[in-house]
Amino acid sequence: MIKPRKALENISPYNTDFYRENWRLKLDANENIYGCANNILSAIKNINSEDVSLYPCYGKLLDKISAKFSLNNNNILFSNGADEALNILINTYLEQEEELLSFKPTFSMPTLYAKALGAKTRYIDYDEKYIFSKSKLKENINNSTKLIYIATPNNPTGEVVKASIIESLLNEYKDVLFIIDCTYINFSFNVAFEDYIDLAKKYNNIAIVKSYSKDFAIAGLRFGLTIANESIISNLKKVISPYSVNMIAINCAMMIISDDKRIEEIKELNHSAKELLEKELIKAELIPYPSEANFILCDFKNYCNFYYQKFKNNGIITRKFSDSSLSDCLRITIPTLGGVKFISELLIKKDVLVFDFEGVIFNSEELLIPKETFEELSKKYDLVIYSNTKEEIAVDLLKKFEIEKYFNLICYFDPQSENDSMPDAKGVLNLINNTPNKSIKFFSANLKNIICANIAQINTIGVISPNMDSQSAINNYRHLGTGHILHEIKNLEYLLEGIEKECKEQ
Repeated sequence: MIKPRKALENISPYNTDFYRENWRLKLDANENIYGCANNILSAIKNINSEDVSLYPCYGKLLDKISAKFSLNNNNILFSNGADEALNILINTYLEQEEELLSFKPTFSMPTLYAKALGAKTRYIDYDEKYIFSKSKLKENINNSTKLIYIATPNNPTGEVVKASIIESLLNEYKDVLFIIDCTYINFSFNVAFEDYIDLAKKYNNIAIVKSYSKDFAIAGLRFGLTIANESIISNLKKVISPYSVNMIAINCAMMIISDDKRIEEIKELNHSAKELLEKELIKAELIPYPSEANFILCDFKNYCNFYYQKFKNNGIITRKFSDSSLSDCLRITIPTLGGVKFISELLIKKDVLVFDFEGVIFNSEELLIPKETFEELSKKYDLVIYSNTKEEIAVDLLKKFEIEKYFNLICYFDPQSENDSMPDAKGVLNLINNTPNKSIKFFSANLKNIICANIAQINTIGVISPNMDSQSAINNYRHLGTGHILHEIKNLEYLLEGIEKECKEQ
């Protein structure tokens, strides 16, 4: 087999969806949820035969952008989204012995492109979440630093870096090329795209990159641009494909470049919904970080996996991170006000029902509780599974009976992996810590789990499984002081009604 360059061996590809899922709210990719303007669709419908059969010409759009921002045509380069622009900049200016520097977390593609070249990459950790630090950046610049990537607003943290700060860095580090990614700039009320363009007019060590995917809702068209001095643009043209932007994207870009009214409307809608979402997240005792973009990064604390799955179960997809520094965070694209209301309803804490996987939900591979029961319970309670079964086996069974969508958290625990005398206690405590709740009721047929739940002061219900000796099970459960005993799992809903009635009477 032919091997790729060694630099690619330890790089994971950026995976994209093969098929579009029918989400109620698709909030994982910062796409514009309001959709594109009608004039974009008109431009697509009016594509003529020559637009398709001949290579594209970019002159009219270059003239329009040059006039809007007081630039020369030689200061502008179009690209297939901002991703291609970043790739071309890195391929043009970064040698293998040189370094790309950026704060972390940020957009991952620049680092991926640099690593693919075999060049050096280095991340700077924030001192304070998430505030750009000029002094921290300066401390990390060394003789190997050739490129510095700064996104403003940054993805996924949402903070901006003002043009005045960048200008001071341009003056001090004249041998470093600063790549300024302004993809989300039009959502900000505190900075303007023109502020950064002015820097590109004055300095020869800065390149401004912008995608129009987010603000003007043309992600599917892939249109971006780079603004820099003539020398930089000339060098980029040596590397970029000559016709990388198709004529459909060019014709649509002609419609959006001067559509300031549209972006102001989107900005206002985004701002109103963002303010409300932030309040709802705070009300739920979570930690949303200030954002100047069309998304919010929120620390969901120990409940991140729970809420991520709960959102998915209710038709909402958000961005979850593999990066350990963001393991408790979700990035949420700002929805409409109606979408915020729906999310706020899901953030309300409910009573939680925890079911042992073995002996309560399943007996061997037999489903003990009908799917319809879980469907009804999920409308009133948050449902959680506690399982000692291997994850792949449990997942296969849940999918087989189509009940996985009713559970917001599946807590897997392997007692063989611990040396603790009561390893299950740790699993039960983790389950409590990772589940937001008003109260928890634990349905179990496992005496050890019941002991652990009692220690954790969880209300336990002993379940008599089909393969148990009923009288022995009742004696054991009574001895352990379980709150209730469920003789037949089919009576689950009746038992819950009785427990609720008892609570009201008390």
